[in-house]
Amino acid sequence: MKTNFNNSWRRAAFFAFLILTSVTLYNCSDDDDNPGPVITGEEVKKEFEEGVEEMPELEDEDPTVTEPDVEAEVATPEATTTAAADFKAATSTDDLSAESKAIYNSLQTTNANVPQSAKTVASTLTEDQIAGMLDIDQDLPSDVQADVDAIIAAIPADIMALLPEITFDFGTSATASVYGKDGIQVLNVGVELDPVAQVVDAPCEDIYREAYDEIIATRQATRDDQLATILANFNRRMEAAGTRYTTRIAEIDGDADAFAAEIEIVADEFLAAAAGLDVAEEELKLMAFLVALEGRMEIQTWYDAAETVINAAKTTEEAATQTRKDEKDAAVTANYQIAKEDADAILADGLANCHNQGSGS
Repeated sequence: MKTNFNNSWRRAAFFAFLILTSVTLYNCSDDDDNPGPVITGEEVKKEFEEGVEEMPELEDEDPTVTEPDVEAEVATPEATTTAAADFKAATSTDDLSAESKAIYNSLQTTNANVPQSAKTVASTLTEDQIAGMLDIDQDLPSDVQADVDAIIAAIPADIMALLPEITFDFGTSATASVYGKDGIQVLNVGVELDPVAQVVDAPCEDIYREAYDEIIATRQATRDDQLATILANFNRRMEAAGTRYTTRIAEIDGDADAFAAEIEIVADEFLAAAAGLDVAEEELKLMAFLVALEGRMEIQTWYDAAETVINAAKTTEEAATQTRKDEKDAAVTANYQIAKEDADAILADGLANCHNQGSGS
């Protein structure tokens, strides 16, 4: 009886082992026959194309440039031209009008009060010297330059009121601010992955990495094209700002010459009158000298103000151009970074899925 019992137990255990082995082999065979969905390159490429936004088109239109106001004009009192004509036509002081006689008397007082340097230059004054005094590119006679303030201070109000004036109403307080902005640094270093997750099914990983590289390459090409356009626009605009500056300076140089020519006519009239009216020659030459000197001061004052405005305009335009480039560069780089982060996320998810399939989980 004992022998029969042992044999029965052994047979039961053997059959149980066979059944368990069959079930296990069946399950493994079933896993091998159904490895999961097959990932294709087209599907992964579509996943990246739909999941990674296109970079926006670059908008970098040229800004509107406002020309600085440096307009001015020469204002010569009518009383001045009338007096010059009256002096020129007279052969004696008896021929002068009451207004001209008053001017003559005031000039006699002025002649007594001005520094000797003014009298010396006025006594031998010529048309060429008048033209030279009105040319701001030429220096005044050294002794006159040293005494300018004293000469102007000695001119009485009634004579000063007769001298030509350059009028303008623009200010010279224009300022420019240069705005600096750090660009967004983007480094295409790829995705940092869990070392365990990198042990994946090679074909699946290759498909995702190839699609990732392709989408990144297109976004990088767009980024680089846009940055190149921004740089080209920047260089062109900076060059244009320099050209505008040169043109504006040339224009005020021309205006200065025109103003000098207008004032020179008035001074020459008094110089010509001095040649025909001997009794008032000294006073009329002084008047011609004062017209030229004050005209020079007026031209110089306007020119300095205009040049300040033009310099400020150039600085402002260049600063605005630099700021515009910095902002556009930052926007393009940020747009690329957003696209790259989207691609990084898709790649990370894809590689994780590849790992899950490869481990059979």
